[in-house]
Amino acid sequence: MCIKIIIGIGNIEKKLFNTRHNVGIWFIKKFLNKKKIKFNKIYRKNIKNKEIYLYIPNTYINLCGENIYIIKKKLHLKNKEILIVHDEINLNPGAVKIKKNIGKKNTHNGIKNIIKYFKKDNFYQLRIGIGRPLKQYDLKKFVLSPPIKKDTKLIYQSINKSIFYISLWIHNKKLNFIQNKLHKKHI
Repeated sequence: MCIKIIIGIGNIEKKLFNTRHNVGIWFIKKFLNKKKIKFNKIYRKNIKNKEIYLYIPNTYINLCGENIYIIKKKLHLKNKEILIVHDEINLNPGAVKIKKNIGKKNTHNGIKNIIKYFKKDNFYQLRIGIGRPLKQYDLKKFVLSPPIKKDTKLIYQSINKSIFYISLWIHNKKLNFIQNKLHKKHI
């Protein structure tokens, strides 16, 4: 097992909490099973006697790289020990992908900002699908708006499924097994 920290990225403003762009924060909150969470706090969770850190930066999603880099240095982590959880417009609501080294294919501005500080993209990403807006709809407005009820349900189902399989991964299941389970189309 190589993951030592899971970082959920999103926007810190309270009015933006229920928006699509905050799926990474929804994940951490659900993983911790807490009604309230504090930004910029490093949480610890034991999963079958293995300690994992969970973290939510106290910055806006597109500017999270420096904050995450500071935590990486503080905890003496390697890039390959980090899992970043974020929304993904290129996946339908409910779809999930876990990958490393996505590189130039990555369109997420938060991830681009992390790569800027890390100088590499060799960290893991858990990409949770939020879907793509209709062509005439502004992308910024889309990600900064709440999903419709049906999509919210699909997103939370994918978060629950991801938590289950990420927990297995932390407890030494092979990444290939985890990817096969998470990448299936139906939850």
